[in-house]
Amino acid sequence: MNRLIGIMSSALDASALRQKSISNNIANADTPNYKPTKVSFEEMLQQEVQSRFAGNRTYPKHFVIGASHAASIPSAKLERENTVFSNSGNGVDLDFEMTQLSQNTIWYQSLTYGLNEEFNLLKASIRGRG
Repeated sequence: MNRLIGIMSSALDASALRQKSISNNIANADTPNYKPTKVSFEEMLQQEVQSRFAGNRTYPKHFVIGASHAASIPSAKLERENTVFSNSGNGVDLDFEMTQLSQNTIWYQSLTYGLNEEFNLLKASIRGRG
């Protein structure tokens, strides 16, 4: 499988998990002692990319980029928040969650578009037309 497709597929999975997490957080905005969840993916992907790629330094004052050993595509991870915003012990900030929901929707649509374009390129190369 194309590595880019694998990364985009993992990012779509993370976005879907994030959608569930945000929806649960919004649904439990009034639940006493509810601790919201968040999804970690982009940070882990960045760490993997930095650990995988190494830049070629042609001058000693150039920045060192990455490392040289191979890395795998990370999976999204669901984490529980410990922040409390109300006297009921609830940690949901509804404005923040709605903003995250909108941002995640745009991210999901962008990933879907990019993945479709990648598959279109593969189809065109298989058919011999570019």
